[in-house]
Amino acid sequence: MTHSTFRDFNDTLDRLAREVMQACRRGGRELAAMPLPSLLVWCVVLALILSILPLALCLFVLFLGLKVIAGAFIIERRSAAQKTDLHKD
Repeated sequence: MTHSTFRDFNDTLDRLAREVMQACRRGGRELAAMPLPSLLVWCVVLALILSILPLALCLFVLFLGLKVIAGAFIIERRSAAQKTDLHKD
C-alpha cells in the first residue's frame, strides 16, 4: 500500500470517527432534553427491537435451513423413485 493510499484511508477513518462522535453527542443532547415518559417509551421500543429482531432473524435462518435440508431429501427421494420407475418400464 502506498503512502498516499494509506493517508487517504486514514483520512476516511478519521472523518468517520468524527461523524460518529458528532452523532453520539447529538443523541446524548437529545436524550438529556427528552421528558422522562418519552424516554421510557423509547427505551421500551429499543429493547423490543433489540430483543425481537435478532430472534426473528435467527428463526428465519433456522427454518430456511430446515426447508432446504428437507427439500434436498424430498428431491433425492423423488429422483430415486423416478429412476426406479424408468427401470421398471
